[in-house]
Amino acid sequence: MSEVLEGMLSHYRIVRYVGAGGMGRVYRAHDERLGRDLALKVLHTASLADATARARLIHEARMASSLSHPNIAHVYDVGEDREHLFIAMELVEGRQLRELIPPGGLSSGSLLQYGEQIADALAYAHEHGVIHRDLKSANIVITPEGRAKVLDFGLAKRLDHEDSKDELDLTLTASGMVLGTPMYLPPEVLAGQKADARSDVWALGVVLYEMASGRLPFAAGSLIELAGVIANQPPAPLSGHVPVGIQAVIARCLAKDPGQRYHNGGEVRAAIATLAEARSPRAAGTSAHRWWIAAVAVALAASGLAIGLNRPLRERILGGVQAPRIGSLAVLPLANLSGDPAQEYFADGMTEALITDLAPIPSLNVISRTSVMRYKNSKEALRSIAHTLDVDAIIEGSVMRVGDRVRITAQLIEAATDHHLWAKSYERDFKEILTLQSEVAADIAREIRLQLSPQIRARLANPRPVNPEAYELYLRGRYEWNKLDEAGMKRGIEYFEKALALDPGDARYSSGLADAYVVLVQVAGTLPVREGMAKVEHYARRALAADENSAEAHASMAAALFFGDWKLKDAEQHVKRAIEINPGYPIAHLIYSTILCSQNRMAEAIAEDHRAMELDPLSTIINWNAIGTLCQARRFDEALAQAHHALEVDPQSPVIQGSLAHVYELKGDYERALDTFEKYLPENEGGKARVAAMRRAYEASGKTGYWRSFLDYMTVSSRGATASEVGFAMLHTHLGQYDRAIEFLERAYAKRSGDLLFINVEPAFDPLRSNPRFQSIVRRVGTGSGGVR
Repeated sequence: MSEVLEGMLSHYRIVRYVGAGGMGRVYRAHDERLGRDLALKVLHTASLADATARARLIHEARMASSLSHPNIAHVYDVGEDREHLFIAMELVEGRQLRELIPPGGLSSGSLLQYGEQIADALAYAHEHGVIHRDLKSANIVITPEGRAKVLDFGLAKRLDHEDSKDELDLTLTASGMVLGTPMYLPPEVLAGQKADARSDVWALGVVLYEMASGRLPFAAGSLIELAGVIANQPPAPLSGHVPVGIQAVIARCLAKDPGQRYHNGGEVRAAIATLAEARSPRAAGTSAHRWWIAAVAVALAASGLAIGLNRPLRERILGGVQAPRIGSLAVLPLANLSGDPAQEYFADGMTEALITDLAPIPSLNVISRTSVMRYKNSKEALRSIAHTLDVDAIIEGSVMRVGDRVRITAQLIEAATDHHLWAKSYERDFKEILTLQSEVAADIAREIRLQLSPQIRARLANPRPVNPEAYELYLRGRYEWNKLDEAGMKRGIEYFEKALALDPGDARYSSGLADAYVVLVQVAGTLPVREGMAKVEHYARRALAADENSAEAHASMAAALFFGDWKLKDAEQHVKRAIEINPGYPIAHLIYSTILCSQNRMAEAIAEDHRAMELDPLSTIINWNAIGTLCQARRFDEALAQAHHALEVDPQSPVIQGSLAHVYELKGDYERALDTFEKYLPENEGGKARVAAMRRAYEASGKTGYWRSFLDYMTVSSRGATASEVGFAMLHTHLGQYDRAIEFLERAYAKRSGDLLFINVEPAFDPLRSNPRFQSIVRRVGTGSGGVR
């Protein structure tokens, strides 16, 4: 389109040329049919043969025409005349926002005024399933009346078209510009990922930064350099003249991780509205009570949270509504805002510490770390997460560590409504980190009106001071421990030992060592039971000497006494004490279940499993234990249902897959047991061939062939080297080889194998119940007829 158009285009009379945009030229025109002036965007003539450009222009019109909002320029028509494709849209009088921003930035009042209107336009579009994808200060006009109008939803996309291709495509250029304006694009879009509402939030953050400072937050000499700067470098600090609340909103909009930004324009609008309300001249004339509310809102906005959505909180303060009852909550992994991936251990440690502080409150169910960590960096909606975890509320927030200062922000969200009920920011020196953690927990408990016992209130009010270097080592150790593999345990032990050497009086470090050795014995299976449990008992005693009220240490002691020494009565006393101290500690309920199960106290054991699953519903080991308890209670159909549920939680877990096959075996359904093995055994380890051999044996000789094939496989394969004597005893029992089974049980007794603790309730040994030699072993182990030693 080398010439400027004149005359008529369809029924639009061109009045004058206005300017050029990336996709075409813009004219002021008069609609001869309706008698009104409007803006006419005409595609470049050179691009008419470009089907992609034509489709994009039509797409712009259709998307934008569906939006009717006072802060969005309205699209009236799309058409074609004399090979000119055009869009007729609302004529917006005024100046580009870009032109209005002075070198030092706009005043805070103007920034909040325009920012709220722009965010309101995005909120409306997002609510109607449309994202802008090219928001920038040049696409925003400020009218003479001071109204912001967002133009050119020309690159917009319906949010519900998930399968549409939306990656950044450097071949889709228009006048040298990529799809979207690079200075306003977020890291994930520059990296080729799909744009969504949070991409618009990033662009709005750039516009807000531009309004606050008069400059863009990111700049470079080329597109490639710019992409690197946006992805890896923070924006230059804003002037101290920019209010902290505005800085906090901008910082959250410009979070590199999309999951740490506001989710949509509505959340940004709410945060800005709260800031604007707090500084409004009307507020000065209100009562001190209402002014205090506004001041609280400003402080909350400074924490970087979407507290503008706290309408229920404001109404509750004013007596408008009743506070919702919250009996359960999940603390989602705190976001690491340090910008340093090496600080993930610290953010995870703060999450775990907050859970640990809240879990002992008897009237509150707090989901354990194992389950909530599944949602680290998750994009899943909070309401969906809350439904999966079956909680009334969610705590989410962030942690930032700079030098010796630690800042934590937290917000409480009601699951059923997505309403933000409370939010606050905390900052202290690292040496006071436990005080900070306790303050957060106490404030949450106070906000949801929980009754705290004097003991819990005293513990939260008087946390033990920490040795900063030792506590740092402890957090690193816990980060490694939570990997639950042998390598992680060994690294964790090194960190715990160093922490203990620096501060021998802190129970956490001894308790961490006890926990690590429990995993090496019971989960990894790389340490002999007697040797490993002796270490568990040693460190648990050290921890209890330092803090008799350590629930973790009591639970570890119970595990050591149960699996290592077979002292069931003493073990039960310790685990009951652990639960008394911290009823929200799922591992204590897990250990108690195993103790009860070994004594054939099945109803109590199943109740403890249920409690553990309430607290840690996504834990593989807790679900696995629940399956075993139901099997040993002969409740096979319930065990089968539990196994299928556990596979939904963790489809890749070999122990759950094996448990499912075991339930089918106990039910006598060998066909389905074989089907299960066939589905899950890895092909590259010869699993399918092994199952085929077992199936042939079963078809030839029934269950005897099945178990004979199983025994042969375990005897000649490498698996047999790690299989327990109790496992071989079970196989021989299935084959009716009772004397051989007893021989293996005697070997297990000589080794003090922990598996022997359950032979009195294991269904596989039912044929041996009347065997005197079997009864002798049961008595020696100490689990006969529910008795205890």
